[in-house]
Amino acid sequence: MPVYSYVAKNPRGETIKGTLEALDEVQLRAILKEKSLYLLEAKEEKRKPLKQRAKLSRRELITFTIHLATSLESGIPLVTAIQDFSEEFKAKKELFENLVSMLQAGMSFSDALENFPRAFPKVYVSIVMAGEATGNLDRVLWDLVRFLEWQEEVSRQVKQASIYPIIVILMVIGVITLLMTFTLPRIVPILKSYNVELPWVTRMFIGVSEWFQNYWWVIILVIAGFFLFYKLTYAYSIKWRKFWDKLKLKIPVFGPLQHKLAFSRFSHYMASLYKAGIGLIQALSIVQEVVGNEVIAESLSRVKERVLAGEKISEAMKTDPIFPKLVIRMMAVGEETGRIEVTLEKVSDYYDREVPAAIRRFFAVLEPSIIILLGVVVLFLALAIFLPIYKLASSIGAQAR
Repeated sequence: MPVYSYVAKNPRGETIKGTLEALDEVQLRAILKEKSLYLLEAKEEKRKPLKQRAKLSRRELITFTIHLATSLESGIPLVTAIQDFSEEFKAKKELFENLVSMLQAGMSFSDALENFPRAFPKVYVSIVMAGEATGNLDRVLWDLVRFLEWQEEVSRQVKQASIYPIIVILMVIGVITLLMTFTLPRIVPILKSYNVELPWVTRMFIGVSEWFQNYWWVIILVIAGFFLFYKLTYAYSIKWRKFWDKLKLKIPVFGPLQHKLAFSRFSHYMASLYKAGIGLIQALSIVQEVVGNEVIAESLSRVKERVLAGEKISEAMKTDPIFPKLVIRMMAVGEETGRIEVTLEKVSDYYDREVPAAIRRFFAVLEPSIIILLGVVVLFLALAIFLPIYKLASSIGAQAR
């Protein structure tokens, strides 16, 4: 559907600019008329609809949310706050101008955000919707800031912890590639010219080196093909997504980390949604879509069905071994006291301590494992090069005597 940039007037005589999708100018005029806007000028834009293009990084979203929360606390109207932000944040000005246009046309803030799913995640929109319904939008926005900052901190810790292993892997791969493609091919002809019997380890590496020189592109194709297959199956097939997520949970060390990350998201999402005033069933429906693991999402779906049938959520969770005992116990306490959001926050606090520790444990195991594995490869390469040289030197020494 074409996208039109337009200039219109509202009933107060104010000029409104924005972009909208419409079949033609007639439909555009009708859409704007429904919003009490009179079309003055329209121009078709030769590009993708904004809702398909508009995207905010997590850091940008945090900055935007802090600005809105601070502005609303200070008594600044929502539209004015977004307009002020768009002037300062010119990189995504079009997105915020469209938000302002929608709000001025009478659309609610959450409905306007829903038009830009790549910029504002579903959980974000749902929490904002609850804040609007309860009249506590500024408080809800501060909760969102804390939630988004937690996500950013976990991401930062993973990136920071992975720097050293990545550097080690790249360095050793570089050394192995140099030895296989440059050093070994130049030494082998010399050894063969002296009729030295090559050890099995040298013959093995010669075969690998020759294959690598002739078919290096096969390795690149296989790696690229695997990642492409993973991306496509994960993105478009629920069956394959479930297979990969199940596999991730079974990998030693990495699996427990994935499990903790998923339930850390669960507790944070549920606490934020419940505090915002969203009901338990709706909160479970939202969380199962954003928890980040298809196996756990399927378990949450079963829990939701049992809750709908009249069971307590803690009792429903007991039937599935994937739920940690801590989460089940805390949910039971929350149900007994009528303060589920408080117990969920305590679970969140626990995972805020546990997830960084699990990340450190994972990389503490990964780093020496990488070094040992690649060290063994380098050792065999060194033996493949130096054993025949030693044999040649011994042979020359014996002939000299």
